[in-house]
Amino acid sequence: MVALLFADIAVEAAREAARRAGFDDQEPEVVRIGDRAVLRLADGHIIARVARSLDRLDSSRREVEVARWLTAEGLTVTRPLEGEQPYIAAGTVVSLWHAVEGDWTVPADLAAVLRRLHALRPPPDLALPELDPLERLDERIESAPALTAVDRLTLRTLTRTLREDLADVMYVLPRAVIHGDANIGNVLKTSSGEVVLFDLEGLCWGPPEWDLAITAVYRDLGWHTDAEYERFCEVYGFDVTRLPRYQVLRAVRELRMTCWLAQKAGDSEEIAAEVRRRIADLKEPDRPRHWHPY
Repeated sequence: MVALLFADIAVEAAREAARRAGFDDQEPEVVRIGDRAVLRLADGHIIARVARSLDRLDSSRREVEVARWLTAEGLTVTRPLEGEQPYIAAGTVVSLWHAVEGDWTVPADLAAVLRRLHALRPPPDLALPELDPLERLDERIESAPALTAVDRLTLRTLTRTLREDLADVMYVLPRAVIHGDANIGNVLKTSSGEVVLFDLEGLCWGPPEWDLAITAVYRDLGWHTDAEYERFCEVYGFDVTRLPRYQVLRAVRELRMTCWLAQKAGDSEEIAAEVRRRIADLKEPDRPRHWHPY
């Protein structure tokens, strides 16, 4: 028997969840495949997020709870459909969300959202995990297609080294509720000017510097301008690059970005070449990066 691709499983899971939610005759449209699959339903009015396995059930359930809490706190975030969620469908986990129409925005808007998020305190019955900056990296390294044995050894070695380095990072800002993956791709600005925050699965307790570092890394990679980054720091009120061990946070972020993309290395030679470039650069921290965003 030929094993089904994750994209095929995601389509069937989204179709089943939609049917159980009362939306019949759906033909899900795959938007993105990564750690999870994202699909459109109901003429684009509903978004399905499909996990790769049942072991994401608790985190998916928590994401729904987090979204409802943040909405009650007045933060504009992606909203799950009403009713009990997530669904178990086609052997995996599916959550259904109201789609948001909007455009990409600027880092300063992200900074304003993060200021508000980091000031919140969750209710006692919402148990958030502690940040693990290297969460699921081992799994991604082992499961990513097209990696050579040497590539896997390189990434495993870097993971061990950075775990030790992270222990020496001294943070300045008070611990807070953080997003976990606060990049510009996880916010949209609607036509009414609201900035909507997405991808809430990684919400946890941790140093706010972790959320701020990814915008700094994007600036270092040339994906944000110096002016955009300066405005980001002004709006938030802190520049994470002044942290004595910022380079450790940058290295961890680069490793995570590489391992995430390595999961898609089998999709095209272009992505496979990008992964090879990134792995080579990770071994040379001071080498200029010429990475492409995905």
